[in-house]
Amino acid sequence: MRVLLLGATGTIGSAVFDELIQHGYSVLALARSDTSAQKIIDKGADVIMGNLKSPQQWSESIQSVDAIIHLAATFCDDMAEIDRRVIDELIEQSQKLNHAVRFIYTGGVWLYGKTGDTPATEQSTLNPISSFEWMVPQGQHLFNAPYFNTSIIHPGIAYEQDGGVLSGFIPVEERIEVWGSLDTRWPVVHTKDLAKAYRLVLEQGKSDSAYNVCSEQGVMVGDIAMARAKKFNLIKSPRVLAKKDVLSEQGDWALGPMLDQCMSAEKIMNELGWHPDYTSIVSIASK
Repeated sequence: MRVLLLGATGTIGSAVFDELIQHGYSVLALARSDTSAQKIIDKGADVIMGNLKSPQQWSESIQSVDAIIHLAATFCDDMAEIDRRVIDELIEQSQKLNHAVRFIYTGGVWLYGKTGDTPATEQSTLNPISSFEWMVPQGQHLFNAPYFNTSIIHPGIAYEQDGGVLSGFIPVEERIEVWGSLDTRWPVVHTKDLAKAYRLVLEQGKSDSAYNVCSEQGVMVGDIAMARAKKFNLIKSPRVLAKKDVLSEQGDWALGPMLDQCMSAEKIMNELGWHPDYTSIVSIASK
C-alpha cells in the first residue's frame, strides 16, 4: 500500500512515518523545505515538494496512492482556512479517481472540551475549544466525500522522552511552570504507541468512524511537573501560572492544555487490538 503522509516531519508525523516504513509501506511525504525533503529521503520514502497553503501544487499526487494520513497543521492565525483549502482540494482531486482512497484525519482530545471525571468516548458530544472547533465540520466534510473512506483519530496529548508535551516542562528560574492548575488531568499517549494506532486504523479501521487513542485516561499535570522537577534535581515546587495570564500571553489555543479531561481508548483496544507499550508518562518524565 502506498500512503501520502502530510506532516511527516512533525512530532507525531515522524513516529507514524517510522511505523509505516518499518511495516513495509511505501510512503510519499509532503515536504516544504530541502532539509525536510532530505530527512524523508534518508528514511527510504519518496518526496513531493509543497506546503499546505498551496495544495493545488501537489494534490494530484493522490492519484498514485491508496491512502492519505493527514497530520499536518500550520498553527497560524488562518490555520482553519488553510486546512479547509487542503481538504476541499483533495476532495476535488478524489473525484478524478477510479477507486476509493483511505483517509485518516486527525482531530484531538481538545475537541471534547472539559470532561471532568467522566471519560470521553467516541459517543460523547463534541464540545471543542474555539481555536479548533473548525475540525468538527472538516471531519464531517470528509465523511461525506464519496471517494474517501475516512476514519478520524482523536489522540490524547502526545509525548516522548524529552519530546512532545514533555519538551515544555523545562526549568524556568529553577522551577517547572504549569498552566492553570496542578490538578488538571490529561489523557496522554506516547508517540510510538500513537503511531501504532494510526497504522492499525489504516489497516482495519471502519470508515465514517472515530477512534480515541490514549494510554492513560487522565494524568494530573502536577504529577508530571513533579517528575520533571526530579529529573532536573529541582528543590522548588512547580510554579502555577494563572489561567487568565496564560490566555493573555499565549492566545485562546492555550485553553486546550488547561482543560481537565479524561478519555477512554476502549474502542480501539477492543475493535483493533491496540495496546500501548508505554503506560506511565510520570515514569518517563522523571528520567
